[in-house]
Amino acid sequence: MASLLGCAPSKSSDDKGVVDDSSPPGIPAAPGKADGSSNFVAINVQSAHPYPNNANKTVQVPFANLPFCAKHARLHFRVLRTEAEYDFVSVEPTGAPAQAFDGDRDGTWTDFFPVTGAGVKVRLESDYSITRHGFEIDQIEWAGLPATCALVKYPSCTAETVDLSKPPGTCECPVAPICAPLGNVEVRLFTARGFNRRTKHTIGTRALETHPGPTDGALTTEWGTVDLAAVRELVRRAAAEGVLATGGYTHEPSAGVRRDEFQIKAGNLDITFVAGEGQHTVAVQSLIAEFEALFSCEGTGAVSCKSGFVCEEGGSCGEEQTCVCPANFDPVCGTDHHTYSNGCAAACANASVAHDGECGIAGDSCGGFAGFTCVGDNRCRYDVSTFVAPHPDASGTCVVRTYCDAPADCSELPHPAVLGSWTCAQSTCSWKAGVAWKSVTDGRFETAHPYASSTSVWKEVFLPADAQAMRLVAASFALETNFDFLEVWTWTNGAWKQSARFTGNVGPAATREFAGRYHYLRFVSDSSVTKTGFRVDAEWR
Repeated sequence: MASLLGCAPSKSSDDKGVVDDSSPPGIPAAPGKADGSSNFVAINVQSAHPYPNNANKTVQVPFANLPFCAKHARLHFRVLRTEAEYDFVSVEPTGAPAQAFDGDRDGTWTDFFPVTGAGVKVRLESDYSITRHGFEIDQIEWAGLPATCALVKYPSCTAETVDLSKPPGTCECPVAPICAPLGNVEVRLFTARGFNRRTKHTIGTRALETHPGPTDGALTTEWGTVDLAAVRELVRRAAAEGVLATGGYTHEPSAGVRRDEFQIKAGNLDITFVAGEGQHTVAVQSLIAEFEALFSCEGTGAVSCKSGFVCEEGGSCGEEQTCVCPANFDPVCGTDHHTYSNGCAAACANASVAHDGECGIAGDSCGGFAGFTCVGDNRCRYDVSTFVAPHPDASGTCVVRTYCDAPADCSELPHPAVLGSWTCAQSTCSWKAGVAWKSVTDGRFETAHPYASSTSVWKEVFLPADAQAMRLVAASFALETNFDFLEVWTWTNGAWKQSARFTGNVGPAATREFAGRYHYLRFVSDSSVTKTGFRVDAEWR
């Protein structure tokens, strides 16, 4: 390819004191994405930062991770910054015209080009003065199907039906949908441990539960109606993930372990999965949890109680009570983990009293299928240092807010307005005065020594999720005073804001903190006079 520099207009160097005034590249955690497609392959191909003057450097973006049926592809430049009209980045596919870019073009997608050979060349050409950050390519989007696929477009299933087909995999031809009437779809969860046998069952819109009756005989109660759209989504997910194509399985549990049977009947399919409690495959266990959540009259549940039933705390439809109790509020916690307004109300519900006061104090159960919550500042502990449910039906125990297994468990607690860090002794959070700083992974930012004139280069510093602030520790610092700068930018209220600017021999002090998780550092120099530069290391707490 002929050099693009020959087409650039002549220029003189920038005036003294003129530096790049652009903002940080992109926004925090914003991936390149286009058109809702799923045909993406993550890559990491970058130029030097900053790129040098008088460069003519090529790198290859490999096609190794593209599927065999990929016929066309395009590249996503997460960052693309060059001196406009003078320095160029060009993509040079085999058998197709080159595509050239210059200036600030963050978030740019190239046009699609043929997938030929082992990869595509990306060239960076620069002139004799003024350099910028360069480029960072983070994704390839591909398109294509095997040549043997018939050019047929299948109609989608209607809203009154559900598609039971498994979507084609990568490089597989489209398949015809299998549309089953929703009104005939059945989903059933049967659990058994000894004589305690229960079944939750949906048939079309009907929601039923079978449970032991007064004489241990099976008693079936029709609670109400279920949202067919939610049932459709569950069955479709089972089909899309290939669960329905497995034909089911039977893994009898050992003695003493609850037996779980999960069944889906739709169209000509009748699939049953049998295993011990918690011993199903991950995909089936996820569907069971979704069905349990769906079979609830509270929150995001899909069941509406029919006439004569009311939605009780915990998400179950129960028959309306005729028991009359005084209106005084003297709460008690039942052994069924429900809070009742007083002992009379608990007795009317045939619930024994576990303790006075509301349910959800330290030591009470929480989570589970019913989603029991903790009261006050108490929180649900599902496992060691686990205070967020690992799956929808996870069970835990209420603990006081200051309970901890590790210092990180204390991060959201208020603390004295003095520098320090959390400790966890005897399962209790305690604030220890004094700063405990940690090194940021790949957190060093260093210029050349000496650095070049007319340069602009960015360094991303994104801190861990539990970080509160960043500081910079300068090992050396020497810039031309008031002409060359180290800038600190921070993501604040949905926008980048310049938090600090350092020049001369006065670099960032270790006592200076920059609040927040997302930061950029930028070194920028003007057209003349250079010094030895700097080296700073980012730390977080």
